Amino acid sequence: MTFFRLVPKVAILSLMFATMGAAQQQPESSPVVRLVQGALVTPNSPPFHLKAQISVGGGAPETFIELFWQAPDRWRRTIQSDQFVQTLVVNGDKVFEHDSPMYMPPEIQTLLTAMVDPQPIIGALQPGDLVRTKANGASLESGVTCFDPAHHMCMQTAFGLMESVGAQGHAVDFTNYQGFHGKRIARRLTHTISVGDYYTAEITELDDLKNADEGLFAITEPTPPEMRLHVEMLGEAELRSLAVEAPIIVWPQVLDGDVTGKASFYISLDTAGKLREVLPLKTANERSNDSAIRQIMRWKFKPAMREGLPVQAEGTLNFDIDTRAAGPKDVLSDAEVRKLASNIVEPVVPAGNVAPGTIYKIWIAVDTDGIVIEKIIAEAPPGVDFAMVDKALQQWRFKPLLLDGKPQPYRALLELHLQTGS
Repeated sequence: MTFFRLVPKVAILSLMFATMGAAQQQPESSPVVRLVQGALVTPNSPPFHLKAQISVGGGAPETFIELFWQAPDRWRRTIQSDQFVQTLVVNGDKVFEHDSPMYMPPEIQTLLTAMVDPQPIIGALQPGDLVRTKANGASLESGVTCFDPAHHMCMQTAFGLMESVGAQGHAVDFTNYQGFHGKRIARRLTHTISVGDYYTAEITELDDLKNADEGLFAITEPTPPEMRLHVEMLGEAELRSLAVEAPIIVWPQVLDGDVTGKASFYISLDTAGKLREVLPLKTANERSNDSAIRQIMRWKFKPAMREGLPVQAEGTLNFDIDTRAAGPKDVLSDAEVRKLASNIVEPVVPAGNVAPGTIYKIWIAVDTDGIVIEKIIAEAPPGVDFAMVDKALQQWRFKPLLLDGKPQPYRALLELHLQTGS
C-alpha cells in the first residue's frame, strides 16, 4: 500500500505501505514537481533492509522503524515508539498486522512515506504550497537554498542539497542525499508542523537484503480487514459532514497583526471518530491559533467509513477569521478586567528601581477559555525587566466575559502596581 492511496486500487503496490489513504491528486494547475529523492518501493526496486529513527525536534530518537523489503507483495515492517507500535507483514495475498493503538500519528505516516516514495507527498500539494527543489533552481547541490525567486534570501545547509515540499499537513525537507542502486535517497528528512515544532527522521541503515530469513515473511494466521489500520485523506466537505458537534469558532481579540483573514488546520481522526490532533497550517494571525485549536479539539465526529470499515481520517479545515466578531468593541479598563481576575499578584521589583506606586501598563488579550493569548507592553518605567512583571502576571487567573451566558473574548489594559522588595 502506498501511504496515500493515489488511485482506488493499485494492485499489490496499493497494499504496500497501508497507512495514509487516498491523497488528493496534485491539481492540474500546479507545476510538475521533480525531486532528486528516489523511490525505494517500485516494482523493479532491488530488495533492501532499512532502519530509521524519528526524533522530536533535536531531541533523542523516540520512534524506531525497520523495514525488510523483498518485493511489492513480500515485505515486513516494524515500528516501535511510546505512542505507536506496529508489526506489518505482507506475503502474497496474505497480510498480518498488529497495531497498538489503532492510530498512527501523522508525523510517523508522513516521514515513512517520504523515506520510501516521495510521490504521495508531491501528490498532496495544493496551489500555493511551497516547493523548493534542484529542478526549479531554489536548491543547489552545494547546500544553498533560496527563499525568493531572485535568490537574495538564501541559506547554507549542513548536509548538502536540501529539497522542500510544503504539502499541507505533510511538509517535508529532504537532505543528506546518498546513492543507492543508481538512485539518490535522502538520509535525513524533516517534517515541520509549525515554527519550532518539527520531527526529524534519520535513515541509519540502508543495505541490500540478501539471504533473508523466510521466517520474516511467514504468516500463519492472516489479519482480517476490520483489524487492520487504514488511513484516508478526506476532502473538507466530507470531513465536515462527519462532524456531529461543531461549535462555531470564537476568535480571540488579537492585539497585533491582521484582525481578519483565513486560517487552515490539519486534523486527524482515529477509527472511532475521536479527534486526535489539530495542527496549524496557514493563518492570517498565528496569535489566534492556540485558542482555535482548543475549540476545534472539542468538536465531535462520527467514524469515517470505507467499504463498510472505519478508517483513520485526515484532512484540512478552512476558516474565515474575524477577531472582532465577538466580545466588546472597546478595550476593558483596568477596573473592569480586575473584576474578571483572581489570584491577583502585583509585580515585585528590587528596591530602588522605581518609586512606590509606579504603574506598569500592559495590553492583554483573553480568549473564551479565560486564557491570555497575547501580551504587549503599553507603558513601562525605565529599568524594570518585563520578566519580573510577567512572572507576577502568569499567576493571575481570568474569566471570560459572559454575554447572554456565553463566554466572550476581550482585550484589556492592565495597570500593574509595582511593589518594591529587598
